[in-house]
Amino acid sequence: MKDQGNRHEAEKRFVSDYFFEKGHWWNKFYIGLLTIVGWIAVFIPIYWTVSSTLLKNDSQFYHVWSDRTSEAAYYHTGFQFLVSLGIIAVGIFFLTLHNNYRIKHHEKVEKLYDDEGLQVRKAALNGFYDKRFGSEEERHETRYYSVPEEKNLEDDTIRDLYKEAEQHDD
Repeated sequence: MKDQGNRHEAEKRFVSDYFFEKGHWWNKFYIGLLTIVGWIAVFIPIYWTVSSTLLKNDSQFYHVWSDRTSEAAYYHTGFQFLVSLGIIAVGIFFLTLHNNYRIKHHEKVEKLYDDEGLQVRKAALNGFYDKRFGSEEERHETRYYSVPEEKNLEDDTIRDLYKEAEQHDD
């Protein structure tokens, strides 16, 4: 529970979202209104297109484009869309290749942890597990294992083991 409280405090320091915080009613109203207008702007052209092409024989729908010129413009626009989509897909493919090459050959890769310290900790932990619960092969081959009460770990056992291993390493 203590770690979760610290995480929430850290989130409050680095993340600020007025929409989900208490208050800020004008901001919530404004963003909600913009969202509704945006969805209307998405659905009206879809309705016009579907009602004028796929549902053109159904009389209950209002048809925005009802003459041949409008249909020709619609299909020509669709063709332009497909050509644009192909050009964008090829462009994205080559930009991805370029970016991967740049990351692989020009960017420095740095480890954000102490690799030697990690190996010391792993060795200490594996030795502790071998002593306490048997060899690694035995642990992996065992299908069911009930830990006796005296072999349960205390809350700070691993932390103390790490401290001890780091002191011996120095």
